[in-house]
Order: sequence, then structure tokens, then C-alpha cells
Amino acid sequence: MAILFATCNKSTSSSNVWTHLSSKKGDIPTPGPSTEQTASLILDVDRDGINDFIIGSRVRGPSLLWYRRGRSGWTKYIIDNSFLPIEAGGAFYDIDGDGDLDVVFGGDRTSNKVWWWENPYPNYDLTTSWTRREIKNSGLNMHHDMIFGDFDGDGKAELAFWNQCAKKLFVAEIPSDPKNTQPWSYTEIFSNSFESEGLDKADIDGDGKIDIVGGGRWFKHSSGASYIPMVIDDNQRFSRVAAGQLKKGGRPEVVFVVGDGIGQLKWYEWTHSSWIGHDLLSFNVDHGHSLAIEDINGDGNLDIFCAEMRLDGGNSDAKMWIFLGDGNGNFTRTVVATGYDNHESKLGDLDGDGDNDILGKPYNWETPSLDIWLNNGTGLTLDRWQRHVIDQNKLWRAVFIASADIDGDGNNDIITGGWWYKNPGSSGGMWIRNTFGLPLNNMAAVYDFDGDGDMDVLGTQGQGSSVSSSFVWARNNGSGIFTIFNNVSGGDGDFLQGVAVDRFRNVDSVEIALSWHAAGKGIQMLTIPSNPYRDTWTWHKISNTSQDEALSAGDIDRDSDLDLLLGTEWLENRKESWIKHTLNDTRDNPDRNRLVDINGDGRLDAVVGFEAINTVGKLVWYEQPISVTSTWTEHIIANIIGPMSLDVADMDNDGDFDVIVGEHNLSNPSSAKLYIFENVDSTGNSWRQHIVYTGDEHHDGAQVVDIDGDGDLDIISIGWGHDQVVLYENKAFNALKALKAH
Repeated sequence: MAILFATCNKSTSSSNVWTHLSSKKGDIPTPGPSTEQTASLILDVDRDGINDFIIGSRVRGPSLLWYRRGRSGWTKYIIDNSFLPIEAGGAFYDIDGDGDLDVVFGGDRTSNKVWWWENPYPNYDLTTSWTRREIKNSGLNMHHDMIFGDFDGDGKAELAFWNQCAKKLFVAEIPSDPKNTQPWSYTEIFSNSFESEGLDKADIDGDGKIDIVGGGRWFKHSSGASYIPMVIDDNQRFSRVAAGQLKKGGRPEVVFVVGDGIGQLKWYEWTHSSWIGHDLLSFNVDHGHSLAIEDINGDGNLDIFCAEMRLDGGNSDAKMWIFLGDGNGNFTRTVVATGYDNHESKLGDLDGDGDNDILGKPYNWETPSLDIWLNNGTGLTLDRWQRHVIDQNKLWRAVFIASADIDGDGNNDIITGGWWYKNPGSSGGMWIRNTFGLPLNNMAAVYDFDGDGDMDVLGTQGQGSSVSSSFVWARNNGSGIFTIFNNVSGGDGDFLQGVAVDRFRNVDSVEIALSWHAAGKGIQMLTIPSNPYRDTWTWHKISNTSQDEALSAGDIDRDSDLDLLLGTEWLENRKESWIKHTLNDTRDNPDRNRLVDINGDGRLDAVVGFEAINTVGKLVWYEQPISVTSTWTEHIIANIIGPMSLDVADMDNDGDFDVIVGEHNLSNPSSAKLYIFENVDSTGNSWRQHIVYTGDEHHDGAQVVDIDGDGDLDIISIGWGHDQVVLYENKAFNALKALKAH
């Protein structure tokens, strides 16, 4: 059964705006019939780019349900229709290496088993159970909490799980043939005289290995199957746990709260010699069985989520808190809702809009039931696109593509080659091709050159990549009617590959930096005269250095004037001269580039796509050091085919910069991809790949603009081996508005 989204009554004083959905109101399919809901997971089961979730139960079957996310809500599928005594906790990983995520759950105090279920992608059926296999089928009972990670640094994931009745922590290697291996081999790495729970993972000591965190401790791998337990706080041995970089710099911090009892919610920081705990509340938490660390408000700092249970109907004022972090160890307490049962409630993006929502799972209060709080904060999905061909067959190859409001109607139009395309007011409407007028055949720059408030165009007289260094410019009358002027001095080159327009030397004079495809031409600078349609536009060479590709202008050295990025070299603006610097001495040839502060440290970094026609090339960002003339550290974003179309923008509206890149794959254009690389951690150290479209080759395209004025950023592009002008319409805000309308 599929359920449409609907908005229920909100109960919130959080700074985020939350939309509350409930199975009691018909917004979500009701789970059950079990009245003890023990476990939950958030993961992308069907590989569609949108998270689903799984609910585990005991007392009666079905024991596992999958809630599959669709365009308008969730559909309930059965994973296991039988009764199993599923315990809290659970984990997911591609166990059999077939590209989809499989799931693991353990038995409760009545069972000595741990199971895994094989994801049957893409062959799903609403009522057909998945294949279940055993990881553990002997020994003592109860397996509350488990987690996958490469804990021994061998490049392969292991499964760590508590065995409460044995009072032990085990680590199991995934067998080479997991479908034909039952049970798995597992090794005891810790035992004590008390039961423990809670598992998370983090590189606590910064040695490059992921450590296990739980039971009031963290576990450092030493060698082989040996781990050394390091005590954080022994009083937290039976607590929920979450780890993350709550304070920038140093070791990750750790948060504990009693999940099955009453106690403090505390976060712990390492002070070079010991762990110091800080109470987040001035009172005890009542069964705080839901705990997580994520960036909830999209400010780039990690926050803490904690929620209480209403076990057996008690604790009527049970709270759902979010502690908003500032990255310096300070937290602002907010309340999402009061009076709900939260047991193994989880954070994750449940509606594909790029921010963290809350999956609220009660244990036995008014069950079977589910609640979801959708975070209608700032995040936008990066996975909803519609392709439109603006021009199927333009008359010749274009070198650049840009967008601006040419006719003054408030809509951004598209400019490429010798033409501008009038925006019909909707992306799917009819875009009319208009000429600037001969002999302007190849647009190079769009700018208000005469200062009358509308956008003019500078271009060369050559078509496509034909040799022509003769310029003309087109003066706009404000409605898209152009007059051609040829009072521009001819340059020295073949066809342009880089253009940057700005006021480089003073506020009165606009200049245009030019980079040609032909080697040895240096960087040339056109100066716009005070009377641009009467006086001659003259040029001079500002540097013999050129990397013969894209140019980006920005204040690289923070001295209040604009410098020029050439790729892996840059020119320092000294007003009357330009000084060359090398930011990174790589042997590869840079192609496209952008200047932007990727890691939020206040210094401009360089994003560079390297020349790689029909072959794999680097897409990187170079981190500017404190001393701008020192070597800039290279960070690989991805290795893809021909990253020679590039732009940078905050595509998901989360406050950091993402990277847009199109592949220049002439030999196999049907497989060429247009990507967005999402800056996941706002520091450029973690990137998530999103594919916008497959099947268009790109060259000097993939430019970002809000073409339809709906508040999200669309992409326009051209290629070298085809004659199309293509628009990729971003449907993120459409989806968000549709959700809110329900």
C-alpha cells in the first residue's frame, strides 16, 4: 500500500521547521501487527538515491518490514514474514559484494542467533521474504547493537557486535563466500563481568584506522584480532553512544546517555591526558534510547539528537531534543516535540531534500505506529532533474555558454555561439533562437560594457574552433535587439579558452583577461574605453605565462585586488605588473578551473578539472595554505573521464560549495555523465557523487544558473561533438513545494 504525504499538527520549538507525519493519521503505512517494535535502520535499499527505512519487531511476525520511498510517500514491503525475536540495533553493508546493501539483526534475550538478509535487488515483491542466513547460531543470547567498519585497517569491513548474556564484544570477518558460509567465524575482543551496549565508530586517535566505540570505552586495534580497550567513562558501560567531531580539531568527541534507565546526557572530550565529561542538561534523561550526531541545521557543525522513551506508557512529557553545536563545544538546546515514544529513532534524509529528518520509532507506546519529522530546513535534493533540449541543431560549434536576462523580462536567457535563446517562462517551453548579428559568431563574454543597465556581448568572428582573433561586440538596446560594433583591436591567438571580466586595476576601468587555445600567446588584457562604442578597445599582454585554458578572477592573496587563476598557476596583481606563482607543481595539464573557498577557512581555493579527452582525468581542489605562495595541497574529488566542463555552486543550499562537472567523452558519448559532487562535510574532505544525466558529451559547458526562477540551480551545457544546447532542470524546489502543499 502506498501512502501520500500529509502534514499533521506540529509540536516544536526547534529553530528548524519540522513537518510531523504519523501512521495514526494515515501519512505512513502502519507497521505491525507486533506491538513491540525493537529496531530500525535508514538506508537506500533499492539504489534509487533516496533513503528508505526498515522496522524490526518481535512478539509476532512479520519481523522485518521495509518502507520503500517513492515519489509521493512510502510503500510497505515484507523482508521477513516469520516471527523472530529481533533485538534493538542492526546494521547494513554490501555483504555479498553485489552492489546493494544487505541487512543484519540479532536475537534478543531469548535467542543466540545473529542473521543477515540478502537484498534481492532489483527483484522486489511486496510479500516475498528475502533470503535469511545465520552469522551466529550458538553460544549465549542477546545481541543488542552491531556495526560494520574496517576496524583492523586491512581494507575489508568487519562486523562488531555485543553479546550481552556472554558479556562479550565480538568481531566477525565477512566470509569470502558469505552466501554459502553459516555461521561466520568471529573473535572475542573484549569481555567483562557486566553487560554492555551501544556501538559507534570513529578514528579516535587519528591513526587512520576506524575504532570501535561503546560500553563506555573505545577499542584500538593493535594487531591481528587483538584490540585494546581504552576507558572513556566506565559508568557509561550500558549506555547509548555516538561519536563525532563536535569540536573542530583534535580527537572526535563522544556522547553517552543511559538508554535503558535514568541518567545524564554527557559529551566527552579528550584533553591530551584524559576524557572530560560535560553534562548537556541540568537533569536526568528518562530512557534516552535514541542518540545520534549529525549536522541537522546545515551550518557545517555537528549537532546532537537525543530522545526519551515512553516505556509502558509512562514518561508523558518525554522529550525529543536537538543540541545545535557551534563547532567549539557550545550547544543550544531545542525541543522538536514532547510526549512521543522514541526507541531506536534515527536521523537520515528521508525525503531526498538533502537534510536530516527524524524517523520516530516507538517501542510499545500506542504501537504498532510510526512517526516521522521532516526537516524543512535549508537542504535540497541533488537527484531530481529533467533534461530539455533547447536547440537540437545549432548552426556551428560554440566555445562557451552563459546565461543572463537579455531582453529585460526578468527571466534568464541562454547565450552561446552567435545566438541567444529567449526564455519562454518555463523550462519545457519553446526557446526561440535569436542572432546577435554578423560577424559576431562566437560569444566570449556577457557584461554590461556600456553601463546602461542591460547585458551586452563580446565575441569573435570565427565559427567554433576556426582560427579567428578578430573581435566585435554587440550593444543591447535593453530588449534583445543588438547593434554590432567592430571598434575592438584584434587579439593574438586562434580561439579563446578562457575569459575573465572585471575591474582589475581600478574602479573606473573594466578589463577583459583572455587566454587562447594556441600555446605561447600569454595572457592578454582588453581595456574597455570610457566611451565603448566610439573609442577603440585596446589590449596588451600582461604575462607571457599562460596555461592556455580557463581563467578565474579572485582576490587570491587577500590584498583587496583581483588576481587570475590559470589552472595550477596564478598571476598576482601588482597593479602595473603581474607576477606568476605555481600553486602545485603537478605534471598534468589543467583545463577548467574555479576560485572558491571550499573548506570555509576564509581563503580562496582552486577547483580544477584536468585535460583528459576520452580518458580518465583528475578533478581536484587545491587548498590554499596560510602562506599563499607555498605549495597548495591537492585533494582528489574524483577521477572521471574528461572533466573539462566545470562550475562550482551551493547546489543543495546547505551553505557550502559543491562541484558540477561534465565528461568530455567523444569516443563514447552515450556513456558521458554530468555529475554533481556534493561537499558532504563542508570542508572538502568528503564528497558524494550524484549523476544528473548520462548520455551527453560536454565541453566548456555544465554552467549553473537558476533558469526558471524557482529558487534552485539548474545546469546549461554544450558539447564539442554534438550540436545541441541542453538544459537540465533542477526539480528540487518543485518537490519540496509539493511536499509542503500536502
